[in-house]
Amino acid sequence: MASPAGISCERPNNTLVPLRWDDELVNLVLAGHTRIAQAIGAEDLRWISGYVSVKEPHSPPLWWHQDWWAWDHPVSFQREAPQVALLCYLSDTTQTTGALRVLPGSHAASTPLHRILPEAHSDESTGLDLHHPAMVDQPHQVTLELRAGDAVITDYRLLHGTHAHAADHRRDCVILNFAPAWNTLPADIRGHLISHSALPRHDEPVTPTTVTALLPSFDGPRRDLPLNRNAPATFETTS
Repeated sequence: MASPAGISCERPNNTLVPLRWDDELVNLVLAGHTRIAQAIGAEDLRWISGYVSVKEPHSPPLWWHQDWWAWDHPVSFQREAPQVALLCYLSDTTQTTGALRVLPGSHAASTPLHRILPEAHSDESTGLDLHHPAMVDQPHQVTLELRAGDAVITDYRLLHGTHAHAADHRRDCVILNFAPAWNTLPADIRGHLISHSALPRHDEPVTPTTVTALLPSFDGPRRDLPLNRNAPATFETTS
């Protein structure tokens, strides 16, 4: 895959290139939206954002982190996932070529690692020593060695990272992010997400495509909620 165009989000050992609702790549993946909804068990699936994740050759691990952004909100502690990510791999991955590693159950209850992690997507996470706990293997982790064309669905709150990528080629992955139950999310969360830059602007013409049926709608006030990507040191979700 050629290097994607557009403004990228550089983070240590991984680059995220944003995708918008009308990008051809988004439409291509979402042609299978019925299957995606079934795999997620979604009640009201809505697409929120997307990225191409690029891991360069000979790059160190991506630190342990989670992607949820509203830990001050009570919805964070409900058992159902407020957001999920679909990771579609365009390259084979192994333990030596940037494979995903996850901590099962870390979306539902705190782990010792939560107490010492830097904030996800923050300056604090740059320049971490390779021996820092956020960079190394953890007890009970699971490594997902995948083939090109495989896909993984993760809860936004799940702790995850990658192994180092020792190969001479890039490791590419398309990440599409969803709200699996849009109609039951709290109004303030919907009011925040509806303003995501990946979604159509209020004055932007929307031509019917595969994606348009999955675009969220919201009649309430737009919100700009404070971001908190730091999970509590101790937490447990409830039903």
